[in-house]
Formats: sequence, structure tokens, C-alpha cells
Amino acid sequence: MNREAALKHNRLFEEALSIVKDEIPLHGQSDKPVPGWILAVKLRRAIAIFERALRINPENWPAMWYIGKVHQRLRNPADALAWFEQAHQINPSQPDIVREASLCAMEIGYHDMAIVFAHRATQLEPTNPGLHANLALAYLLAGRVSDAETAVDRALTADPSDTISQTIRTMVQHFATSRRVPPTTTLALQNYWRQNRKVGC
Repeated sequence: MNREAALKHNRLFEEALSIVKDEIPLHGQSDKPVPGWILAVKLRRAIAIFERALRINPENWPAMWYIGKVHQRLRNPADALAWFEQAHQINPSQPDIVREASLCAMEIGYHDMAIVFAHRATQLEPTNPGLHANLALAYLLAGRVSDAETAVDRALTADPSDTISQTIRTMVQHFATSRRVPPTTTLALQNYWRQNRKVGC
């Protein structure tokens, strides 16, 4: 890539980034609502600009990651997953990529893929309790309750005060004792838990 191409690439990347930087939730931040149509148009424009940058530098995995995050914001988990997969192929050592890929796979019920990505994340950051909790969730959605128990125990060993891990452990214990089949996607699990946790089912 010559200097002129590099400058154009950087300009495009920064332009797209300026559009999305305050509109996509990053790790540890709460989710944002579904964007209105004006914001959705802006976000899709940012995707197009990132894609122009990628035509100049096809190895730009951060651009792929941001495109994936924008698709998450637009509630397109399958498209997001495809971009995270591409980013992972270029940079397999980045835990943020595999974490987001696993979450997207869980959202659409791709259990084997969710487990592979979530397990890879725990290999990259073995002391991160959140990643072990994600793996537990992936196992639970796949109906592998005993594996989910093992994974969430590791999460709570790393950080006993983590509220997300505590919630997942409660869910896992519920399905272990009730012997009910867990829902197969994150949304279905959320809906199930909203209805059943209050009545002790």
C-alpha cells in the first residue's frame, strides 16, 4: 500500500469511526436501544465507508470488528457474526473478537459455533470470569447443563462477586434440578427466565 492509498485508507477509517464510536456499546457497557431510522441510515453509511477502507487494506481486522459491532447495534446478529469470523481469521489472538462472535452465535442458536468461540476466548484470557460465564451460557443454550455448571463455577472462582456469573449459576441450577430443557437462544432464555424466576418454576 503506497502512501496515497494509506492516507485514503486512514481517512476513510477515521470517518467511519467518528460516526459509530458513540453508538455501539463496548464491553462492560449496557446495550443501546434499537436505532431510529435516521441513526440506522448513518450506521449503514459507516459500514459502507469501513468497507471502502477494507478494499484498500483487506487485512484491517479492526474495521471488520467495528462493522460487526454496527450490525449488532442494528440487530443483525448473523451479519455481525460473519464479520467477526473474518476478523478472527486475520487476528485469532484477539479475545474481543471471539467473545462477540460467541454472543452472536448464541443469539441465533448456532450452539457448536458459540461453544467453540467462547472456549477460545477462555483460552486467550483464562483468568477473565466474564469469558467463563459466556462459555457457561453457551453450554446451557446447547443443553449441556453439566458443562455449564463446570464453566460457571470457574467464573465464580475467579470472581465470586460477579453478578452476571451469579445469575447464570442460578439459571444453570434451575435447569439442573428441574430437568427442563433450556431455551436455545439468548432471547428465548431471557423470556423464559423473566416468566419463571419469580414463580420458582
